[in-house]
Amino acid sequence: MKRRLVTLSIAFAIVLAPLGPAVQAKPSKLTPKAEIEKRLNKKETRVKVKLNNGSELKGRVTQSNENGFTLSDEKSGKNTEIAYADVQNIEGRGMSKKKKTFIITGVVVGVAVTALILALKNGPGNFNLNGININF
Repeated sequence: MKRRLVTLSIAFAIVLAPLGPAVQAKPSKLTPKAEIEKRLNKKETRVKVKLNNGSELKGRVTQSNENGFTLSDEKSGKNTEIAYADVQNIEGRGMSKKKKTFIITGVVVGVAVTALILALKNGPGNFNLNGININF
């Protein structure tokens, strides 16, 4: 029985190992203007902006134009005009949809593997989970 658990654990690790690098954030290679336009189109407006002078601003992008964009501070509601030339880096805030999808997939696979282990432990046709008996 112990051998089965070890085998299933190793199989689980082999299946999920390639998903690790896909979850890591990749820095954007787009120009600040292209990054802002992309985020506005996708409605992912929460950003963290690093300026050339070293300061960082957090907020929501509310609008953009040819020379810059407007960042609205979520706490104070204050709008700040930022020129694209002053921007060093733009990052999204919060988890991306891809990361959330991988987390949910990992949880579902974990539950499925746990159910499989319990089914194998109790023999074919018997599934017992805290007093709930399921026969198949």
